[in-house]
Amino acid sequence: MTVPLNVLLASISAGKCSKLLSGDGIISIDFTVNSIPGILEKISIDARAAKKQSAVFGDAFGVAKNLDEYQYRICMLVPTLSDSDPFKVQLQKYRVAAIAAFVMLGQILKTGGELAKWNFHAKRLLVEASDLYVFATSKKPPQIPKSQAEEAFSFMGLSEAAVEKSIKTLYLQ
Repeated sequence: MTVPLNVLLASISAGKCSKLLSGDGIISIDFTVNSIPGILEKISIDARAAKKQSAVFGDAFGVAKNLDEYQYRICMLVPTLSDSDPFKVQLQKYRVAAIAAFVMLGQILKTGGELAKWNFHAKRLLVEASDLYVFATSKKPPQIPKSQAEEAFSFMGLSEAAVEKSIKTLYLQ
């Protein structure tokens, strides 16, 4: 089950910035993803037991921790950007993808699934989100890198083009 795009957009438009993880499974015993009303149920697993079961869990916890950090940084940065700033739409696009990635991760952890595949695609989103954040906060002239994450968006149940179009519409209202 994927979350409808309009629900994800409503979530990012709420203006409340918070971390999605309350336990990262790396420095904490549990890996805990907080709930987002209407989008994601809280999920918590024993990280040590999961990592003993498979190393892929440790990779997922690391990717999730960093993806959460960047979705939070993006959330804090976006209100400081003008609606006409081209970085604003692009950053929000990756924030939507990060939230969708956590929804997908929650589903995988509850029902089983291809966690290694999630790691692969979530890493792609993380790299692009972090690179974009660095570009947006640098003092260099604006230069938005071309996205290479269409497949990662698709894996998370999103159309990258539809997300971008919807966010542009959101800021033009």
